Amino acid sequence: MKLLLTVLLAGSAASARAAAQFRVVATVPDLADITRRVGGGLVKVDCLARGTEDIHQVVMRPSFVTRLNKADAVVYLGLSVEHAFLPGLLDVARNPRLRQDPDTLGCAGPGCIDCSEGVSALEKPATLSRAEGEIHPQGNPHYNLDPGEGARMARVIAAGLSRLDPEHAADYRKGLQDYLAELEPEVARLRKLAAPLRGLKAVSFHKDTAYLGRFTGLDFIDTLELKPGVAPTPAHLEDLVKEMRSQGVKLIVREQQYNPKVCEWLAEKTGARVAVIGTMAGALPDTDTFLKLGARNIQALLQAAAPARLTGT
Repeated sequence: MKLLLTVLLAGSAASARAAAQFRVVATVPDLADITRRVGGGLVKVDCLARGTEDIHQVVMRPSFVTRLNKADAVVYLGLSVEHAFLPGLLDVARNPRLRQDPDTLGCAGPGCIDCSEGVSALEKPATLSRAEGEIHPQGNPHYNLDPGEGARMARVIAAGLSRLDPEHAADYRKGLQDYLAELEPEVARLRKLAAPLRGLKAVSFHKDTAYLGRFTGLDFIDTLELKPGVAPTPAHLEDLVKEMRSQGVKLIVREQQYNPKVCEWLAEKTGARVAVIGTMAGALPDTDTFLKLGARNIQALLQAAAPARLTGT
């Protein structure tokens, strides 16, 4: 009987700890990973998008509404990148801590943790006309492709958790310090590893590589898409072939969710090589964390760019 009581008490204590976990919904796997590292056992993190999805076309599921309805916080990339799914879900979820923000196409309310806070946004549009394709009015939102942004995102998340759950603020600070101790040396290693890419010219499929270019020094001169979110046309591709030949571009960067055939065609026409990168953690094998995604992408770029580096083109 004494043993049974001990087991029951232990189970009850474990259930109480689980029930007391701070409930967080992250929009993308990168943020889910960082939140778990900072929050440790104090947080229960659910993620909406899958790493293999295109963030502009995330499939919404009924379970998302339930998660958001019960959440204490939502952690999101911001800069309107989740505009296709997050505002609508927040509206349906009716969580007073989390409301849709019609101005930023993100989240409003005390439970919102916007990870774009403090980012130096690139490629802010001069015009907001939809004729220019898919426009993000606050600038390019794909900063998660820059490994150097990891520390800033982690700090924003730690500050948000501490604000919303002040009782455990010291634990979140400790989680942040532990994560940064792992993150920062790895980012420094990747920066050094990427040095041979500096100055090489490249094209990407979608206009989402600005921050990756900033980190690596790659010069992205154009995109296969005619405009952001607008599929490539035969005329644009023929112009791109001429542009790549004239500028000696030997590297094509294809985000994993986009059509491989058109990139292979372009590579055949120009003699370029294709590097396949992931746009979110979990997009490719062995990229289930923010750090692993960054390392995998740098390795893919280096491998594809190797012949260009050797020939000096």
